[in-house]
Amino acid sequence: FRLAHQFVVKEMTILFEGEEYQHFHFNCPTDLITTPRDWNTIRYMQKHNGLDLIDDSYLPYEVLNYILSRIGHLKIFTAGHHAAQFLSTHLPTSNIVDMCQAYNFKYPLKLEDSPCFIKHPSRYCTLSKAKTLRTALQIYLGQQNRTLTSVHHCAC
Repeated sequence: FRLAHQFVVKEMTILFEGEEYQHFHFNCPTDLITTPRDWNTIRYMQKHNGLDLIDDSYLPYEVLNYILSRIGHLKIFTAGHHAAQFLSTHLPTSNIVDMCQAYNFKYPLKLEDSPCFIKHPSRYCTLSKAKTLRTALQIYLGQQNRTLTSVHHCAC
């Protein structure tokens, strides 16, 4: 979610070829700077996403850079300006494709439910978003008669 001073990743899914995926939940950054207005955003995100700011079962935010470094050499498809900008900031030499910009992609109003172990609507679930993004990409690339190889879909 976007705060006044930074984009905060609370949940991230990386889909690999086939049916394999990695799904992560993160605590907030230890250096999180909030303004009074940010608390409205935080409360909204907690209510709709079901993600707590701090939870002992979540990964420390500091491991996010390590995770991203492991996929930086691959072509990455994501959806949305904020997610693409966040990934570009952390992976400046990576080939990152914003599906919204490249293919005029828009998420449908209803997404497939996915077992991400957090009680929240599929519309807010990065696993559901990543699966929808992969299906859309296969359709777009299929129309261009190209194959899907060495591609990672990242939803933040």
